[in-house]
Amino acid sequence: MGAAWDFMVRWWVVIDWSTAALALLSVPSVLVQRRGRPMAAVSWILALVTLPIGGLLLWWLIGRRHLRRPSRRKRRAHDELASQLAAVRSQLAEDEPPEASPPAPSDHDTSDDRAILPVSHLPLEFLGSVFPPCGGNETVLIDAHEAFAIMDRDIRAATRHVHVLFYIWKDDETGRRVRDALVDRARAGVEVRVLADAVGSPAFGTRFVRPLRDAGAQVQRFLPPRLLSRTPRLNFRNHRKVLVVDGQVGFLGGFNIADEYRLRWHDMGVRIAGPAVDQLQEIFADDWFFSAGENLADPSYFGHYAGRAPPGDAIVGAVASGPDTEGSPIEDALFIAINQTQRRLYISTPYFIPPRATVAALRAAVFRGVDVRVLVPARSDIPLVRWASRSYYPELLAAGVRIFEYLPVMLHAKAAVFDEALSLIGSANIDQRSFRLNFESSAFIRDASLNQSLAHVFEDDLTRSEEVEAARFDRRPWGSKLVDATAHLLSPLL
Repeated sequence: MGAAWDFMVRWWVVIDWSTAALALLSVPSVLVQRRGRPMAAVSWILALVTLPIGGLLLWWLIGRRHLRRPSRRKRRAHDELASQLAAVRSQLAEDEPPEASPPAPSDHDTSDDRAILPVSHLPLEFLGSVFPPCGGNETVLIDAHEAFAIMDRDIRAATRHVHVLFYIWKDDETGRRVRDALVDRARAGVEVRVLADAVGSPAFGTRFVRPLRDAGAQVQRFLPPRLLSRTPRLNFRNHRKVLVVDGQVGFLGGFNIADEYRLRWHDMGVRIAGPAVDQLQEIFADDWFFSAGENLADPSYFGHYAGRAPPGDAIVGAVASGPDTEGSPIEDALFIAINQTQRRLYISTPYFIPPRATVAALRAAVFRGVDVRVLVPARSDIPLVRWASRSYYPELLAAGVRIFEYLPVMLHAKAAVFDEALSLIGSANIDQRSFRLNFESSAFIRDASLNQSLAHVFEDDLTRSEEVEAARFDRRPWGSKLVDATAHLLSPLL
């Protein structure tokens, strides 16, 4: 027994020292791959030094920029398709009516007249990820509880094609209902293409999708993980939620295809009809080309409103951000929008871990007289993220930002209201994962009607929320403060 115990102790010492050495050898990699983000670098180094085994495992699984290889492959696929999509746009532009160009801002909107949407300020290097403002659209806010009935109606009315891209697609009542509507269309001869994220939709396997494939639909999983390889790909997820029907109707939002979004959680999206549907079509076509290798750069999928009277007057500019782009266009566009706001700014987000620039922009908005309110869930499906979020409260509360925690259910809506005309809605959260690691799809929309609808929903949500008061929040137990502060150290990793 003694000899066996000594043997085990010696081996444990070897493993412990070897792990510590590997952790220290990983520090230069952290410094290089997290350059420009000192807080993230410090957090990773802290994890490697204090918890060598766990830190190494996490760095190997989700930290290292082994994402660069699939990122480069995604970028190459994007570039290969982009020129062809540009040619399709040029061909269709000749038939596009003057009404489809963005009108001037209305008189009651005092935002900068040089830019109809914040995306107009972004540099040319973001072309292909940021779409120019497109007018002539009809936009309707939809609650997730009613969204699936509306989507089901539009899918079953499809005559040419249905393109579907979601992060989470579960094998439950909601998931099977959407699947069966697509099966019905595929059997009727409609082109059906379905793309789901491989990590977000683990139930999206052979058995669940067999009815789709048997009906003639094409089904793909985005970037399946390779856990036994050197590059397991647990990051680099496609967090987008996009549905396009016949190139005429599109959906964008925060909800996935699962029962909780239809029955329990509070989430929202937007239904778009008009020329801007082509922007959603391009987002899908880009991801589909990367995943399936099929080129959809064909006029038959685009320009269905060319030569027709526009259905509305909303201006839409989508942002398809992701780790295959330099920088973070959605983060930059949000920063611009906050700094342009003059009167009110309402933000709903389930995961609130704002970068320093966003915190500074929110504080500056309050200082110039903007009514800034942030709505987050009181109970989160990811407790660590909630604890990290609360670590940002004191600084924001001290500046005058009003923070509310939604009480009834999990708040999953990702939306913002800027003044009386501009709105932001989509899949991106206000955190580093959405800004830098995930593929996201959001849209800035200038539409007073949609803005008012979002504002009414937000204000109604506040009646079922508890406002965080600075004095009472500061009196919370010391243990809660310690948990929040510890989670804050990990916030750059979340």
